[in-house]
Amino acid sequence: MATQYLRKVRATFSGGLTINPGAVQPHEIKIEFSISKSVSSSANTAEIKLYNLAEGTRNGMGKEFDAVTLEAGYMPPGEGGNVGIIFKGAVRDVEHKRDGPNIITTITCGDGDKALRRATISKSYPAGTKVTDVIEDISAELEGKGITRGEFKYPDELKSKTFKRPYVVCGSCAREMDTIGRGNNFYWSSQNETIEIIPGDGFVGSVTLITPETGMIGTPAITDNGVKVAAMLNPEIRPNRRVQVKSQTLEMNAADGMYRVSDVTYSGDNMTGEFKVDITGEAVKGGKVDEGVKP
Repeated sequence: MATQYLRKVRATFSGGLTINPGAVQPHEIKIEFSISKSVSSSANTAEIKLYNLAEGTRNGMGKEFDAVTLEAGYMPPGEGGNVGIIFKGAVRDVEHKRDGPNIITTITCGDGDKALRRATISKSYPAGTKVTDVIEDISAELEGKGITRGEFKYPDELKSKTFKRPYVVCGSCAREMDTIGRGNNFYWSSQNETIEIIPGDGFVGSVTLITPETGMIGTPAITDNGVKVAAMLNPEIRPNRRVQVKSQTLEMNAADGMYRVSDVTYSGDNMTGEFKVDITGEAVKGGKVDEGVKP
């Protein structure tokens, strides 16, 4: 693994504006961030603070649903580093405030906001319609409002399941998808404006190793059905995917220390202080996620 060395945070907005383009440079604009993501359908959120932007740049910000992409990670000298997207979504609100010598622009954002808030559907289906066909139609409407399609990993029992009676979807696509998800044991979410579906006890994607040598911070805490652990910021650690945590504290908690990431918070800035990801994971045993006791 490359030595984690230089922080890089880059923000790109629709219209071609990029804050801190290229590699790590002297006199970069300070970017501070706090980003929360989960496996649930509630929109992932971001608060991004930009310090001392030029007046013209500040005045050009502020339209609701303007696109924003935030990239962060480490860029070791002479190597590619691990800089990647930690948030992609739409601007909700912009505020400019003076704090001593600084002018701080605070941008609040939501992942997939336009689609989650505006996509609607009105359609009826005859008895015998496959449940996945209805999901595909709802997904198509969401995609029409700006979200792209990612990996759809349905529960095995859902792949051939049909509606025994006529079925109607009418209104918010997000609400209709929630209803079907609750009744068929799957999670759906927008991750960097990409729709993903996973079984209640499943996952997608690759595994990221977390050890003291690869950036673990402090000691993991064991929960009822998993773990909470912090690490140096790594954009590969995302909801719906797995982490493998190597720690003496966790030796008996999960097979091979494997967990599905259910919640993450990225926080820090490109100057000083913390620059990390806080992870809540659910134990994976026998290839299935331990979802714990459900209410």
